[in-house]
Amino acid sequence: MPRPAHRLTLFAAIAVSATAALAATATGTGTVSTGAPATGTTGDAARGPGATLRHDAARDPEAAPPPGTAADAPGAASRPDATTAALPSAAEATGAATDGRRRLSAASASAVRRAPDGKGSSGHRSDEPERSSHLVGTWSAPSDLVDAALGGQTVRMVVRTSIGGAGARIRLSNVFGAAAVTFRDVHLGIQAYGAEILSGTNRPITFAGKTSITVRPGRAVWSDPIPGKIPGGADVVVSVYLPATVRNITGHERAYATTFLSGPGDHAADEKADGFTYTSSQWYFLDRMAVAAPAAVRSVVAFGDSLTDGAGQDLDANRRWTDYLRHRIAGLAPSRRMGVLNSGIAGNRLLHPVEGPSGLSRFYRDAVTQPGVRTIVLYEGINDISRGEYTSAKPIIYAYKRLIQQAHARKLRIVGATLTPFYGFGTWTPEREEIRQKINAWIRSSRAFDAVVDFDKAVRDPEFPQQLALPYDHGDHLHMSDAGRRRLAYTVNLGLL
Repeated sequence: MPRPAHRLTLFAAIAVSATAALAATATGTGTVSTGAPATGTTGDAARGPGATLRHDAARDPEAAPPPGTAADAPGAASRPDATTAALPSAAEATGAATDGRRRLSAASASAVRRAPDGKGSSGHRSDEPERSSHLVGTWSAPSDLVDAALGGQTVRMVVRTSIGGAGARIRLSNVFGAAAVTFRDVHLGIQAYGAEILSGTNRPITFAGKTSITVRPGRAVWSDPIPGKIPGGADVVVSVYLPATVRNITGHERAYATTFLSGPGDHAADEKADGFTYTSSQWYFLDRMAVAAPAAVRSVVAFGDSLTDGAGQDLDANRRWTDYLRHRIAGLAPSRRMGVLNSGIAGNRLLHPVEGPSGLSRFYRDAVTQPGVRTIVLYEGINDISRGEYTSAKPIIYAYKRLIQQAHARKLRIVGATLTPFYGFGTWTPEREEIRQKINAWIRSSRAFDAVVDFDKAVRDPEFPQQLALPYDHGDHLHMSDAGRRRLAYTVNLGLL
């Protein structure tokens, strides 16, 4: 899908800096290729009857794994429940994150453009821990089993960073896979336009010093540090060549971003877009990116469902409420900036694995173990109410208590967000509204959370508080408009993070 013309002008003006201001939003559908095209799915609604995903109990336990599991160290495979807390620091601290509208310094631009010299490989100085820096997440997407098949081709994905830094690493996941997956000739660059990469920025990525890595099912792997610096707010392009056909793909169903797929062959090193003939609106295998940052810089994880995932925005608009939050944080002094990590899955529920693993089972992997995490904002439960059969608020409150315990066991802050109105949505009933009100009353008054952000109060209609205020309603009376998602982000007290 073509991008607005101002995006191309902005990239030309700022070379390797980040993308333009946020633009308006809806949903899109793409096509996935396996040599011949196949179909990718997207959208807001839950999958149709018979399409519910089944999860292996060994990989998706209802109870989240306890602390103390094996470290998910860069350069080594890890279990789905493995912790990222033990990530070793990369060498160079960032100094300061770069806002999406600022230019990179000449030195930073040079660092991004220069050819890799091998100093970022595993075992070299830039891979050694330093006391003054650590790895902090700059982008994330929670994984699920994606309905697609890929193989003998290159996948080119575009993700937007939240903070910048040197020594960036990516993580490739095969957590939901049924067989080992080989990734070959992985590259990272800065987007120019569509599938085209800004000249001189596309760099190879290694894994334990090698350009090819095979990841067993149920595992994930971090790359070695990538030479140069990556700016905050940049549209980063990750290209992965898959030499063999892969089914049961680990990925993110509703990326609300265009992924480009080539015809047969390895096009990962190409900076031109000529070889990429298909598109999708899913992300495949890539689930995390982290950068080296000063020890004081941390990340915040937004954990939730479609309201966090970004339902209602246009493809490639980057207008999730977390994008607006990133934009606010980018305006702070460098020492106060944070990575903003989106851990929303559209249709997700706290208590049951309907769309993606249940919130209870994925919280440890998708929130607690994110690199550099300090604070988690929990904004989930509306699907349990609107699509569940509960007659009481107690099961959802019980789930919240369990997640709070997990966060506090790792000395993390957890902020509770009240559940927003859904009067007028097809599943609304007075009984479900009563449950929502009781849950919100508990969030506000229990003091179980470290802090509360009152999303409900921020976007409800003051004359009829059971429904969204008209400017904040995307149209289905559950999901937010652009103004609604922006309102959520500006309701968050940054001092609570």
